[in-house]
Amino acid sequence: MLRPEMQKLADALVHAHRRHGHLQARAMPVPASDAEACAVQDAVAAALRWFDVDRAFAWKVGAANRDATPSAAPLPPRCVRTSPATFAAGSFRTIGIEGEIAFLLRSAPSPEAIARDPAALDAAIGELRVTIEIVEPRYADVDAAGPTLRLADQGLHGALVIGSGVPWREVDWHSLVAQVNCDGKLVKETRGGHPLGDLRFLLAWLAGHAAARGRPLMAGDVVTAGTWTGLVEAAPGQTVDVEFPGIGKATARFE
Repeated sequence: MLRPEMQKLADALVHAHRRHGHLQARAMPVPASDAEACAVQDAVAAALRWFDVDRAFAWKVGAANRDATPSAAPLPPRCVRTSPATFAAGSFRTIGIEGEIAFLLRSAPSPEAIARDPAALDAAIGELRVTIEIVEPRYADVDAAGPTLRLADQGLHGALVIGSGVPWREVDWHSLVAQVNCDGKLVKETRGGHPLGDLRFLLAWLAGHAAARGRPLMAGDVVTAGTWTGLVEAAPGQTVDVEFPGIGKATARFE
């Protein structure tokens, strides 16, 4: 049961989703913890019936730094697309692009097994995949939204495009190159652009977090783990490609 203030936030987020509108972060009650923000996530998902037909098979996870407790959001299946993906005009109020690396699981990672033997985590990873996360805040004044308000809004998630990849192998996380092209023109390139380096610790944490929320990770699930490129603005009519040379590519077209 949500506190009345958190029910107000959940209702406002549901209204924003249904009306494709904005709300004012400054006017919203703030979740007191990540756990309360996740409870708001679940209330919004239930009201919008995101997981009534399909389970949550894609997650986003991240952390402020390697010493901070990570945070996560299960992603609505209807918002997860396979590359190349085309989005109809008006799908998003604003189009923010983040180039990311995701883990595609070949087996369900057991939190207990990982705790006993860290090698169990590697055994659960099937592939690395390139993803495009489309960022779409429900807040008009997103800069005023603190971490728990952002988390309550599914981490400002709009859509996820899952691209190509490679079978899991050890990679040099600090030298990975990420490129963003808009209509064939390179607009952003980074090397080792993710501040957290090796991202497997996020997946290990998520295995326990997802299980505790009653949504355990399973074979075939995709876990995207934060931006390597920062936020890149795109516009209607553009085609955006995100490529990690040597790993894969994802493409999104905005009509």
